[in-house]
Amino acid sequence: MLDTFRRHSQHWIIKILFALLILSFGVWGIGDVIRLRVASQPAITVGTMEVPARAVVDDFRRQADRLITMSRGKITLEQAREMGILDTTIQQIVDRGLLDQEAARLKLAVDVGTLRAVIAADPAFQNNLHQFDKTRYETVLERAGLSERAFLADERASILRSNLFDAVGGGVAAPASAVDPLFRYVFEKRVAETITYSPNAMPAPPRPDDQVLQAYYKNHQAQFMAPELRGGTIALLRPADVSADIHPSDQDIERSYQLRQDEFHQPAKRGLQLVTLADEGKAQAFMAAVKAGKSFAAESKAAKLDVVDLGTLVKSAAPNTEIADAAFGTDQTGVVGPVQSPLGWHVVNVTSVTPGKDQPLADVRAKIVQDLVKAEAVNRMYPLSNDMEDKIGAGAAVEDAATAVGVKPIRITAIDVQGNGPDGSPLPVSLPAAVLQKMFATAKGDSTDVEKLDNDAGYYVLRVDQITPPAVRPFALIKDKVAAAWSLDQREQAARKLAEAAVAGLNKGEALQAVADAVGAGAGAGKADTTQPFRRIGAPEEPLPPTLPPAVFKLGLGAAQLVDAPDGSAIAARLKQVIPADPKAEAPLFENFRAQYAKGLGNDLLGSYRQALEQQIGVSINRSLIDQQFDK
Repeated sequence: MLDTFRRHSQHWIIKILFALLILSFGVWGIGDVIRLRVASQPAITVGTMEVPARAVVDDFRRQADRLITMSRGKITLEQAREMGILDTTIQQIVDRGLLDQEAARLKLAVDVGTLRAVIAADPAFQNNLHQFDKTRYETVLERAGLSERAFLADERASILRSNLFDAVGGGVAAPASAVDPLFRYVFEKRVAETITYSPNAMPAPPRPDDQVLQAYYKNHQAQFMAPELRGGTIALLRPADVSADIHPSDQDIERSYQLRQDEFHQPAKRGLQLVTLADEGKAQAFMAAVKAGKSFAAESKAAKLDVVDLGTLVKSAAPNTEIADAAFGTDQTGVVGPVQSPLGWHVVNVTSVTPGKDQPLADVRAKIVQDLVKAEAVNRMYPLSNDMEDKIGAGAAVEDAATAVGVKPIRITAIDVQGNGPDGSPLPVSLPAAVLQKMFATAKGDSTDVEKLDNDAGYYVLRVDQITPPAVRPFALIKDKVAAAWSLDQREQAARKLAEAAVAGLNKGEALQAVADAVGAGAGAGKADTTQPFRRIGAPEEPLPPTLPPAVFKLGLGAAQLVDAPDGSAIAARLKQVIPADPKAEAPLFENFRAQYAKGLGNDLLGSYRQALEQQIGVSINRSLIDQQFDK
């Protein structure tokens, strides 16, 4: 929208309108015009606090800008809004208003010592020695456009809000007696015996005559539907269309490399494993045993501890700062710790050390050149997109708009929303997803405005020439596909019959392999297996069909039933073993689960507290007034 506005602003008609607008400011005063829009009514009211719509949008933009920067521009402002960032912003404004007014009602205050300690502990204000740096503090505030008075006031309010939250939701304890049954339910494990019959292992039936295939075609027409197809003409301008003669100089490449040093720095990495223990004494004993010569894996097994393999990661990806500081505080492999974190006591095994390093220019030169070429191509596309828009605005056809910028118009006879042709195969021409979506959102005979693609990928305008509604593909054109679908259906039915026979044998108590040998062995079908222990919730230790765990957890010991797998296989499954969860034997896991449960209780309390404040103080949100700001 902003690009369209900028382009139109270059036209003589728009310049006249701007002149009239400037005159109106001279008569009424710019301040009055702004006040009429913003001060008419608040967008959010929380008790005595009133927030104008413009302030809400500004807060949203600040949060969205951080997300856009983190995604390197892959997310647009509108996409951030669709992702719920605006809703989150509104919620945060309401929460701040509720907590600030409650803190004032309770006459809470923050002493100077606490405020000073919190600010000094902020890494943004610390030097390389992790000490508070007043010069850095002043520089950060200046860059953020904040006065010290405004910053301190905001920080005081933030501390008060945090204290209120801690007072309500912090320190919540979950009784062991309440957590015990839930822990046993969640962490119970089961072992199943299975015999899998894959349709691919079933012999292919002879191809039937057309009468059988036509009957199958008639009864399964949903399988043979052709989606809606559209034909149209597209003028598509992309960076590649204008970049053939762009060749960055060595000086430009070197300058870009220097400006992007942070991007080309590879951070240090560590390969990490860890175990969690109940207390410091057990952690010290475990660590001493490993340092005395026992392997980390062997000692973990002897102590009946689960080893969590975190893989190779950077410091910021570690589970918490305590584990990160310990693991990255050494340049050697081996165990470090014990480390205490909110999750318990840990011993960390550093399995590999990869130092950080800077990528030399030679390694990233190709990427820098590519980015510089694209940047220049984007600059060249902008005036060309204006030319396209001028043509379309003057009533020219899409073909003329393409010619005006030196690209060949793309003519599509029939395409579905996935980019496939009438036969379901991808078309030779590849269209951006936004172009396809626009084609299927435009009426027949209509042309779109000139639209910009995300990530500076180009500009386009299109016209829809033809629309073919969804319809069943003619039998004569897809006879082979009908035959293939019928054959697969027959093989799936055959696999299911064998699985049903196997279930009957398993329910009689017959041995797993004996059933597999007796049922379907002649056809080479029936793969017998015994699973590793798995839980009803969460990933199993080995990949299992997602339909298997819930089915097995409904069975009694020794009972069997048929389970349909998503890939069309039929599984005869029998419950072989139930492994109860033992809170005492799995004390670290139980305590972690208990802590998470307590955290959930604390969050529930905070939710109830917030609802009570909202009813007591009063909240009003004019969402339509906020949304109108995006239409301006």
